[in-house]
Amino acid sequence: MDNPATLVPSTIKGMHHIGIAVSDVEESVNFYQSVTALERHKQDNIAGYLPEPCENSAVLKGPNGHLQLMQFAGDTDLTEVPVAGPGVTHLCLQSPAEDALFNQFLTNGATSVSKGGQPIDLNGQGVHYGYARDADNIMFEIEQLAEPRFEGPIWIAHIALVTPDLDRSVAFYRHLLGVETYGHANKVMGKRFDEVTGIEDVRVRVAWFNTGNMVLEIWEYVNPRTPDPDEPLPFSKLGYNKIALEVDDLHAELLRIKHMGVECLNEPEEVNGVTEIYFRDPDGNLLSLLEPTDNAQASVSNLAQISWLPSPSNPTAGN
Repeated sequence: MDNPATLVPSTIKGMHHIGIAVSDVEESVNFYQSVTALERHKQDNIAGYLPEPCENSAVLKGPNGHLQLMQFAGDTDLTEVPVAGPGVTHLCLQSPAEDALFNQFLTNGATSVSKGGQPIDLNGQGVHYGYARDADNIMFEIEQLAEPRFEGPIWIAHIALVTPDLDRSVAFYRHLLGVETYGHANKVMGKRFDEVTGIEDVRVRVAWFNTGNMVLEIWEYVNPRTPDPDEPLPFSKLGYNKIALEVDDLHAELLRIKHMGVECLNEPEEVNGVTEIYFRDPDGNLLSLLEPTDNAQASVSNLAQISWLPSPSNPTAGN
């Protein structure tokens, strides 16, 4: 990898989509649309190349991001990714507090992970947090905001991954994104956080990157200790299976990540107006870089941006 002090600017524009393997696409669409204002995209697949062919797919769109739902053939494994990881553990949806989104999810069949079954006020700053799981045991977080910074009923706030080595992961994503973290905490703990996570005496370290339109949140659980990852999960395993980043210049990014020592898992090939390459982070989490053509059905350029935080395309924002 490059010198730790040196950041090479990237052409990353933002998080194009989050991939989620589900047992039944239509049931998942109905579950999330019955509660949120996420819209079903007119195109069922906005990705390019997929490591495994899926039987059915759909895209849910928020004002600032896309979720690519994929259904695969074969047995359905409902084994959940633990709260303390490792791996991609949850997606966070934000909503205005008055909408009571967490309770709406519970009413529609979600099961609470957080203690007490209600969103929890962590710090008295007008945000109530709650973790829950859908019918596939896929965890998501709801943040109910007294004063949202976005307009409308919904915002796709972040995707969270949990690692046994926060420093290693931060170094990797710092170079991949070409931007510094906008937040970093080494001692997150307390009774309220126990209630949110459903874990006694929890203690974590955490860092945040803004990709442009969505946040990447990285956790390391100190108590209980995040275990080292096993072999990477199959792409078809129920849960979050990929984080796709859109770039302006895929060729330049391939050269950049090669200098990082990253090995690509496929050859570039245009599919559905998208050229997409896959690789893994130090823990084996699957990532992709994609470059859409002008005719592609989805692009970060058409999504709302987090303009108040530094991002790969605007690293000095907020300074």
